[in-house]
Amino acid sequence: MSTPSFTAAALRPLSVGEILDRAFALYRGHFAPFLATALAFYAPLGALQFAAATGAADGMMALVAPFAWLGCTALLLGALTTQAGRAYMGAPATTGEAVGAAFRRIVALVVVFVLTVVGIFLGLFGLLIGAALVWVLLFAAVPVVALEGKGPFTALRRSTELAEGDWMRIFGVLFVALVIAALPEMALQAVVGMAGEGMDARAVASAQALSTVLEAITYPFSVAATVILYYDRRVRAEGLDLQLLEAAISA
Repeated sequence: MSTPSFTAAALRPLSVGEILDRAFALYRGHFAPFLATALAFYAPLGALQFAAATGAADGMMALVAPFAWLGCTALLLGALTTQAGRAYMGAPATTGEAVGAAFRRIVALVVVFVLTVVGIFLGLFGLLIGAALVWVLLFAAVPVVALEGKGPFTALRRSTELAEGDWMRIFGVLFVALVIAALPEMALQAVVGMAGEGMDARAVASAQALSTVLEAITYPFSVAATVILYYDRRVRAEGLDLQLLEAAISA
């Protein structure tokens, strides 16, 4: 099967359906490197979850676990965004290259991730509408850090600018992509819920570890959709397609 590559020449304003179609194509065409990058972070997280659930982790590890999750998740987002962005523009990145790029921007990625999580949490005080609004406004913060190399506060500001005037369409893409990516894990949680109290600690820990692996498989799709949405907003708001075309003609 040929690997789809959406070069700069293919950039144009996209509908919601086209964004999701391209996200699927990007996900399928680069499944192996995306999965390798996701597992580079999800594997240690899954092991940490298993140790904590079975009581194998000591008190210090239990204390460190939330910070490990925070750092790994921020790096995972940065690495997958770098990989998806380069692949979409016709210059695929290996897992090593993507992870290396994420580590070089670790401070900015962690700051953006923490501020986004805090913003969504605070938005819950405005009911779900407030949280959804923050989610939409900051949708492009990680892509701006990972693909443009901007600092965290510049990234937050640029994200709100890119989201301006297109909130419902952005929310639609993000929500559908999130639901699609979460379906396998939701199915597993339903099975675990039906099993109920009959599961011992090791079985529960194994289910949690399997849930982490499922996230590693499906999460890259959600990131791919966000990256394509980011480029679509740049095309619509900044004329990125015309800028790249002009640069290619002038070269």
